[in-house]
Amino acid sequence: MRDFNVNDFGLIPIKVATWGPFVLLNFKKENLTQKEVDSHNVATEWLGSSSEILSTNGVDSSLSYVCRREYTIECNWKVFCDNYLDGGYHVPYAHKDLASGLNLDSYSTTLFERVSIQSCEGMSGKSEENNDRLGRKAIYAFIYPNFMINRYGPWMDTNLVLPLGANKCRVVFDYYLEPSLQGDRDFIAKSLQDSEKVQIEDIVLCEGVQKGLQSPAYSVGRYAPKVEQAMHHFHCLLHENLTT
Repeated sequence: MRDFNVNDFGLIPIKVATWGPFVLLNFKKENLTQKEVDSHNVATEWLGSSSEILSTNGVDSSLSYVCRREYTIECNWKVFCDNYLDGGYHVPYAHKDLASGLNLDSYSTTLFERVSIQSCEGMSGKSEENNDRLGRKAIYAFIYPNFMINRYGPWMDTNLVLPLGANKCRVVFDYYLEPSLQGDRDFIAKSLQDSEKVQIEDIVLCEGVQKGLQSPAYSVGRYAPKVEQAMHHFHCLLHENLTT
C-alpha cells in the first residue's frame, strides 16, 4: 500500500486528568498541553469557583469505593434533575425518614457558573460522632448537565443520569465511604438500605411527574423562588445550550 503512514491510522488520543476521586476525559480534538490539563485548570473548567468548596467539604480521593446501583426510571432525564434541584421542597412530604435526620430550616442553595450546591445541617448537630449515615452536614452538588455529587456524614455518592429516550432514563449511583468504616458491614448494609428507600420514593415522584407532563390537562407552573433557585439555574443553562 503506497503512501500509507501508520501514525495516521492509530487510536485517537484522549486527554485524561484527575480531580479528587474522579478521572475526567476530554474528547475535544484540539491539542492541549499538559499544563492545560493539570488539576487546577481541570477544576476551573469542570467545577468553576465551586471546586474549592467541594474539596474542603470532603470530596476527595481518600474515600473507599463501596458499590454501584442502577435504576431505570420511566421519566425524562430532566425530570429526575428537577426533582434533585428543588431545594428540598419535596423532602418533608416524600422522604419523612430522611427529613427526620435533617434540619430543613438550615437548607440553603448556592449557585456557581455551571454548578449548584444545596446544603443542609444534620440533626446530629455539633456532635463529634460521625458514625450515622447523614452526619452533621449534607452537601448536594449538581454539575451541569447530568452529574451529582452528594457528601454526607462518612458517605459520598455520585449520580449519573443517562437519557434512554424521551420518557425513560437510567440513573447510576456509585457509593464511597470513609476508610475507617469500610469493615463495618452492618453499618454499610443499613446505610444502603436507607438510601435505597429514598431512591424508591424519588422514583415514585418522578414517574408521577412524567405522567402529569403527558396529560392533556398539563400547563406550565411557576417556580417557588425561595427554594427552586437551583432548578431555575439548570433550566437557564439548558435553555442557553438549546438556543445558541
